[in-house]
Amino acid sequence: MRFITAHSSRSSWPQALEELCAQVARERARAETVTRPNLGLVYVDPRHAVLGEELLQGLRQRLGVEHWVGGVMPGVFAAGEQGIESCGVALMLMQLAARDFRVFSGREPLQQASRVWRGAHSVLAHGDAEQLELDELVAELGERCDSRDVWGGIVSPGCGAHFADAVLQGGVSGVAFSSRVSLLGGLSHGLQAVGPARTVTRCIDNVVYALDGQPALGALLDDLGEPRRSREQRQWRELVPSLRDVVVGLSWPDDEPRQVPAGAATLLRGLIGIDPGAQGVALAAELQPGMRLRFCRRQTAVFMRDLLRLCTEVRDELEQRREARQAAGHSSPADAGPPVRGAVFATCAARRGTVLGAQWKLLRSQLGEVPLIGFEAAGEFSEASLQAYSSVLRVFAQDVPV
Repeated sequence: MRFITAHSSRSSWPQALEELCAQVARERARAETVTRPNLGLVYVDPRHAVLGEELLQGLRQRLGVEHWVGGVMPGVFAAGEQGIESCGVALMLMQLAARDFRVFSGREPLQQASRVWRGAHSVLAHGDAEQLELDELVAELGERCDSRDVWGGIVSPGCGAHFADAVLQGGVSGVAFSSRVSLLGGLSHGLQAVGPARTVTRCIDNVVYALDGQPALGALLDDLGEPRRSREQRQWRELVPSLRDVVVGLSWPDDEPRQVPAGAATLLRGLIGIDPGAQGVALAAELQPGMRLRFCRRQTAVFMRDLLRLCTEVRDELEQRREARQAAGHSSPADAGPPVRGAVFATCAARRGTVLGAQWKLLRSQLGEVPLIGFEAAGEFSEASLQAYSSVLRVFAQDVPV
C-alpha cells in the first residue's frame, strides 16, 4: 500500500494544518493508500520553526498518528498535482508493523535487538549543525545498525529543531527500521576530479600544508590549471571565485572504493580558506598525515548524470522486484507500475536555484507518480558518514513475500 503525502505553502499554521488534513483525507479515500498510518515524517521550513510542540500536537490530534520524526530544514519540497513544489511544510504518513520501527533521540536511545524489536537495519537521522562531534554521533549510530545504512541530513542552522516524538535541540534523532522494511537507493555526488589522489604529509588540525611532500596550495593551483608564472603577479583574492566550487574528497589508503566520481573518496568536505604565506589549504575537516586527498569541482552536468545513474539503479531494482512479485502470484502482468510505497530525497542546500529544480524534475521523470517528499539539508548523512554537496535518495518498496 502506498504511503500518504501532503504539503502546504501557507504561512499561517492553522491554515496550513487545514490544508494538510484536507489532502490527507483525499488520499485516504484512494483504494491503494494505507488506511491506518502509525508513523509520520514532517519537514518544515524556517518560517514554522517557532511552532515547536504546537506543530506536533496539531498533527497528532488532527491526523491520529502518534509517532512523528523530521525537522526544520532550509528548504522543503513535495510531489503535488502541479509536479514538484516548494512548500512550507511537507509530510508523509507511513503504515508499518510496530515491531519494525523505533523512534529514537538522546532522550530515548536506539535499542539493540530484542525479542520484540529486530534491531536497526536502516536509520533515518536528523542532526543539529551546532552539535559538536556530530560526525562521531552519526558513526555511532552506524555501529548500532547492521547495514550501517544511516541516512538523512542536518537541520537548518540557527533555528534547527528536529523532531522525534518531541521537539529537540542538539544531538541526533530519527527513526530506525528493521530489515523487514524494504529500502533501496543511495548517494549522488556530481563532482569532477581536477587532479590525482594525493597523500597528506604535513597538516595541523584542519589545514594541510604538504601533499606528497610538496606545498599544498601549489598542488591545488596545479590541479586547477593555474599557470605557475602568473601566480605571484596576481592578487590572491582574485582566486576566490575559482575556489568557491572546489570540494575535497578524503579517504584513508585502505578504504574500499565507493561509487564517487572523485575516486575512492569516502568523505566530502568544503575548502574554506588558503594561507599563501605558509602554502596551506584549510578544509572543513580534521586531518591526519597519511590521509588521501583529492581536489574536485562541483559541476551541474556531472551531478545530473550521477543522479540519473542512481535513479536508473533504483528503477532496475524496482523492476526486478515487480517481476518477483508477479512470479510469486502477488500481482498481475497488467500491474505495470513500480512496487513503490513512497520516497524521501535529501539534497544539499547549496544546490538551490536551477540545479535544485532540475534534479526534482529528473526524479519525477525517472520514478513516476510516487509519493515523494524531500528537503534541503545543511549537510547530508549517508553510510553512517557526514557528507557535503551530496544528495541522498531512499525508496520504500513493496516487500516480496517469502
